[in-house]
Amino acid sequence: MSQDQKSTYTGSCHCGQVKFSFQLPSPLEEQEVTSCNCSICQINGYLLVYPQTTDVTYHHTDDAVRSYTFATKRAPHYFCANCGSSVYIKNEIPGMDHMIAVRTVADIDIKSLKIKEADGKSY
Repeated sequence: MSQDQKSTYTGSCHCGQVKFSFQLPSPLEEQEVTSCNCSICQINGYLLVYPQTTDVTYHHTDDAVRSYTFATKRAPHYFCANCGSSVYIKNEIPGMDHMIAVRTVADIDIKSLKIKEADGKSY
């Protein structure tokens, strides 16, 4: 699919200090959005989508975010240093190397999304 056919989205944390944009090969409403039952996803209320790393652009400085890792330390969870909103995850798992928290995406109707349950608790 060409760049012209991709759907572009913008997002930010609650205070607006962390801003990003990303592209998906089809509209977000046509993507499967993951709701994971692991402890951190449940606590942060994550609904996740997986754009290609090359399709994600950050519009903030590195000091605008902090990260948290646990267990294997292979998937840092990034959150705003000011308001604490969880915004994205970077992962070492191919195909899931970049995860965006859909609740931080502008103008998205959560009820219109195709939610797929994932059993992260069993990993």
